Amino acid sequence: MRLPPDSEIAVARRLIVVIGLAFLITQLLAFSLDRPAGWDEAVYLSQVTPDGAPLPFTPYRARGITFLAIPVLQLGGSLAQLRLFLAVASAAALTASFRMWAPVIGFGAVATALLFAGAWPTLFYGSELMPNLWVALIAGAATAVLARRIAVRAGRSDELVAGGLVAVAALIRPLDAVVLTAALVLLPIAMRRATLSWTVHLVLGLVAGWAPWLVEMTARFGSPGEAFAAAARMSPAGRWSLFGNARQYLALSDGPTIGSTVAHDIPVTGLLWFIGMAILVVLGVRAAARRSVLPSLVVPTAAGIALAAEYIVFTDARAPRFLLPALALIAVPAGLGLVTIVAGIGTRVGSDPVRFAGRAVASILVIVWAIAQLGIAAGVEADAADQRASAQRAGLEVRGLSAGEPCHVYSEGSFPIVGFAAGCRAAPLGKVLAVWKDRAGRLERDGVRIFLVLRRTEALPPPEGAALLAEVPAQGDLRWFVYSGV
Repeated sequence: MRLPPDSEIAVARRLIVVIGLAFLITQLLAFSLDRPAGWDEAVYLSQVTPDGAPLPFTPYRARGITFLAIPVLQLGGSLAQLRLFLAVASAAALTASFRMWAPVIGFGAVATALLFAGAWPTLFYGSELMPNLWVALIAGAATAVLARRIAVRAGRSDELVAGGLVAVAALIRPLDAVVLTAALVLLPIAMRRATLSWTVHLVLGLVAGWAPWLVEMTARFGSPGEAFAAAARMSPAGRWSLFGNARQYLALSDGPTIGSTVAHDIPVTGLLWFIGMAILVVLGVRAAARRSVLPSLVVPTAAGIALAAEYIVFTDARAPRFLLPALALIAVPAGLGLVTIVAGIGTRVGSDPVRFAGRAVASILVIVWAIAQLGIAAGVEADAADQRASAQRAGLEVRGLSAGEPCHVYSEGSFPIVGFAAGCRAAPLGKVLAVWKDRAGRLERDGVRIFLVLRRTEALPPPEGAALLAEVPAQGDLRWFVYSGV
């Protein structure tokens, strides 16, 4: 077994710190901290915003990610300050996660950190209050613990660290944690390296992370089974859609942040990215076999494939962020493959000028890819900010009209963003127009002012007992029309 020397490990860890700092600086310079909250973000933020109105919290969500926002928001911090905190925290977590791979693959860990940190979904979600990036970094660290355990030796605290990481992952994203834990338990068994202590710690960590969700859902729905049934009705999970989803994810490789059922063209940049990563993974696995560390590289590769299959195969929901945990793990063999290419140029070619030229070409390709990813991230952020700002304007108009009274808003589009900006409870429009009079009367008897927010090109006649109070620009020819009782 050929492991990297201590000198290479030390240099690799320092270089990963540099990548973490570059990741942070890029977020601060390329993106706006004043970006409005997104759909899912608004739901999470509403749960912990002081004096805010909690939005509907569907049973397929977990509250773990909201704990990151509590220190900032409870101290009176703004959303921009929260984004700054998240950017710093995600950069620190990224650095810590991939430094753990240095004892196994040396400079390959540097390339791994670069390939993951430079991807546009990683850059965009670094300052977003969303769970996927954090699960990705936790998965990277947890698989590193197992890989080191296989390659080097079992550390005294390995089981505790891995169990703790699994618990945090389950607190943030329960189903992802199940897939990750299954990989971490089954792979050592397949390699005949499993121990009872390792398995027990992982299972206990998973149970501990799931416990808050189970308690809450039992209180809300009567039993975990009823909660699962409700989550299945509300979410697109559980549908086999491999080929359609695979194509859609390739189409989303240059944005936007969420997909549709419409088949978009696959961008050349995304196709090249996929092909390039596949080639690097193959090269990395071959290099691991030559170094006799193949079992360690099987861990992130197999776990990454399992986490990708969770979304590509078993759900109709399509968003690039869902694949961040898979990308973080697949980047490990890809990073080793990239380092192998660069090192191979140096060893196989005898001429110094040719060696220099080969390494320069490899470096230029990585730089071009990173610049392209940054450009995509900037474009995605601009589009997302524009869409969110439109809904936020409607919500702020409602906030002004409500004048601090308890309120409930029904919105035709982006209801969580409208509700969060308004400081009101919120729900989608649904069929409320057909029962508007009864619904409005019931809420008003409870002391809650009701608002109706429609996004149209022209105003509709007000529902019975309501009046058009405001008109707010949306996007293009669309406008937000705000109705309420008179």
